[in-house]
Amino acid sequence: MACHFDLKPCFALCLLLLIPMIAGCLNARFEKISKGADVPAPSTGLKVGQATLTDALKQYGAPADIVDMNGKVALIYKKSFYQGGQISIGIPLSGLSFPSSLRMEATGSLMRHDLLALFFTPDGILSETMYERGASQPFWESFWK
Repeated sequence: MACHFDLKPCFALCLLLLIPMIAGCLNARFEKISKGADVPAPSTGLKVGQATLTDALKQYGAPADIVDMNGKVALIYKKSFYQGGQISIGIPLSGLSFPSSLRMEATGSLMRHDLLALFFTPDGILSETMYERGASQPFWESFWK
């Protein structure tokens, strides 16, 4: 029983992809960047209307940002995480009397935000909390509430 599939084009394509890899024309770059400390989940020990600013600072520590909102205070804890990658294959054809080179590239990225905001009245009593983990936009869901 004879094979009706011609392996020559498949072999030529594999050879065409293998030559740039051997010649060093395959590039890969991966990045992971994390900015900020881990964001703790909201504690059940901090009750809205009962917990104080001092209680929150004792439990969570120093925030990434403090916002004064006309007497009210917001403590913001945030962490941003970026992960990206790029793979490219280039075949230099300029040495073969071609005006340019052949290049294929694939890229991808992921940006994620973990955020916790604690809002306090002018008296220092916890009035509201917002928490988002793994959001693509910081506090995006809170805009629609």
